[in-house]
Amino acid sequence: MRTFVIASFIFALFAFAPSTLAGSVPSKGSCPGGTSDCAPGLACVSGICENLSPTPANPGVGLVNPLNVGNCTQDTCLMVFLNKILDFVIQIGTIVVILMLVYVGYLFVTARGNDAKITEARQALLWTVVGALILIGAKAISTGIEATVRALSVGK
Repeated sequence: MRTFVIASFIFALFAFAPSTLAGSVPSKGSCPGGTSDCAPGLACVSGICENLSPTPANPGVGLVNPLNVGNCTQDTCLMVFLNKILDFVIQIGTIVVILMLVYVGYLFVTARGNDAKITEARQALLWTVVGALILIGAKAISTGIEATVRALSVGK
């Protein structure tokens, strides 16, 4: 049972890797097909993607924001980042809860009136419901903390 849950979690984590790596555009490197192979804001110079016009808004060196948070102030960036992580964990947790509910149903069906197996199935159902409530509670607590921090930061 524990091995199944761990294997399912690891599989879910690695299932997203191909979608995040697909279609990557070189930010600096060879561009044999011309300027269309370079990232936006770069041009192909002698077969290499280069930034031709560094500006204060685009200095030519920087980090790509993988979460697409956009423009945020220093006070809100951390909250937005943590909310994105929490939303991802809740999405994965929801999938795990659904799979566990299917497994609990299987346990009840295979119990066939055996009291020990029915007790085991009830325990599994209890802990699955507790896990689902923790997921819902995590979002509620996060929203409460965010509202409290926003209320406290107004008084600065």
